[in-house]
Amino acid sequence: MAEREPQLRQVLFSWQIFMISVSSVIGVTIFYGDGEALEVAGPSGALLAFAIVGIVAICVMEGISEMIQMFPTPNALMEFVRAFVDEDLAWVVGIAYWYTYSSIFATLIITAAGFTDFWGLAQVYQTVIFYVLVPVTILFINFAGVFYFGWIETIGGILKTCMVVGGAIFIAVTDCRAEHYGSENINDGFRNNNSFAQNPRQAGCYVVPLIAYGFIGVEMISIAAFEARDLRSLRMPSQTIAYFVVAIYFLLAIGEFLNVKWVGTPLPEIYGINGTSVGTSRSNAVFVLAAAAAGYKRMPGLMNGFMIFSALSASNSALYVASRALYGMTRTITPWGWLSFLKELGSVWHKTGVPMWALFVSFLAFLWLPFLQLKRGYAIADLREIMSTSASVSCLLVWASQCLAFIRYHAWLRKHSDSIAQVYPEHNRWRSTSQASTILGGLQPVIAWLGMIGCLVIVFVFTTATWWSTPVDFSKVAIAYGAPIILTGFFLVLKLITRRRPVHLDNDFAVLVATLEHLKFLKPERQRGSQADGCDVAYTELEDAQFAHRATERPADSTDRDRRR
Repeated sequence: MAEREPQLRQVLFSWQIFMISVSSVIGVTIFYGDGEALEVAGPSGALLAFAIVGIVAICVMEGISEMIQMFPTPNALMEFVRAFVDEDLAWVVGIAYWYTYSSIFATLIITAAGFTDFWGLAQVYQTVIFYVLVPVTILFINFAGVFYFGWIETIGGILKTCMVVGGAIFIAVTDCRAEHYGSENINDGFRNNNSFAQNPRQAGCYVVPLIAYGFIGVEMISIAAFEARDLRSLRMPSQTIAYFVVAIYFLLAIGEFLNVKWVGTPLPEIYGINGTSVGTSRSNAVFVLAAAAAGYKRMPGLMNGFMIFSALSASNSALYVASRALYGMTRTITPWGWLSFLKELGSVWHKTGVPMWALFVSFLAFLWLPFLQLKRGYAIADLREIMSTSASVSCLLVWASQCLAFIRYHAWLRKHSDSIAQVYPEHNRWRSTSQASTILGGLQPVIAWLGMIGCLVIVFVFTTATWWSTPVDFSKVAIAYGAPIILTGFFLVLKLITRRRPVHLDNDFAVLVATLEHLKFLKPERQRGSQADGCDVAYTELEDAQFAHRATERPADSTDRDRRR
């Protein structure tokens, strides 16, 4: 019956998935957040923060890439945790991931509207254009279907890549026009701004979370994977997206830090306020400042327009990710009582192949946030900053969960490596017969451990650097620990209600096979290929072993068994 229901459409090519992912990652942080990092930690400290976060992103994507090439399921990040870690934790991951992108959709619109202060655009025009017309346009683009969305964001990804590379070249040319080649601006080494941190080490920790926000989206391929034309369309994008993003980020950041003075320059305000100019500052992006300092008249405004385009394109991608994440969470919900309406969120409109109700809910969830900007003040600025930073923290926790899922997936395969090599050679990651490959796959699971530890250190250590040398207040605690506290509380409540045990890496090979076959069964029929013929039969035979293993936890009746099939 599920196969006869309307499904998401598999129409995306490999290069489209890659460019959609690029468009999702490149928002405004590379143009704006690096200026915040530069103001706090100086050139060397900011570059070190880029290196730390870039390494973490690469480590996370190594594990996600290998799993997504094997199992391109709906809302794969949730399904990987469900299959290899814990079902209750999977629900927490799914909700955190949906919150991340549904809130980013709104905050990026606010950011784009704020950039129009560069031209002194009146608030009434900001409201009509950015808080009404822009969200409706983004909704229409997503509602039209993944074919049109894919082409629009492919073009957006190409344009934004050209913006980053062109910006780096422009800054290099601007630097050559100066009286000296190179710059003494970066010769300060590891110095810091004493207004924010007492020493360079503290300043470096301070800016790592700011930089991390700019890497959110590298995992977006896990959402687009279900709508890929075939499995071959996933290998190149998933393998290279993190490396590509790190490379172009470093290219632009080095040029900016070489050419822009970080002392005595009106760099972006940290957390949106500086005590006197809430909501009234002009665009202070680093390469806009570089163009103005070089004496260009039109170039600063052109670059400011580029940043508005970049923010709105990333907002469009964020709504796409949020709608697919919500669809993936709810598509398998069994209607029950007053919660039966949630089943509609997992349905697809047959004319466009779009999860219509999931899209509307994701669109409306935080649409009220931009209108709060109409009332200027510190409380509103704090609320916006709390939400945007908590979205970043939530995504980092999702990254950590994927590393944990891969570690357990790797350990389970290792436990049955001999049987896997004979029965399922495509899953034998230690031989050339494996269907999945990554650049650093031979170093696993060390890479996954580094990714998980890095994410957790950023979340639980680096985010607290804002209060290491200043008084602690509610907003600072909420920014750092609001998301972890809420998500942990939700997880504990789920555990008390369901009393489900974590996934056990069973010694029975049949249980592992049943898990792998179940993940294969979730793939779209078009991507199953030759595996589709035996998938239903294999899963039907092997789920008996899985149910027998779990019989001590909860007896399985025939209704439950039929539903799982």
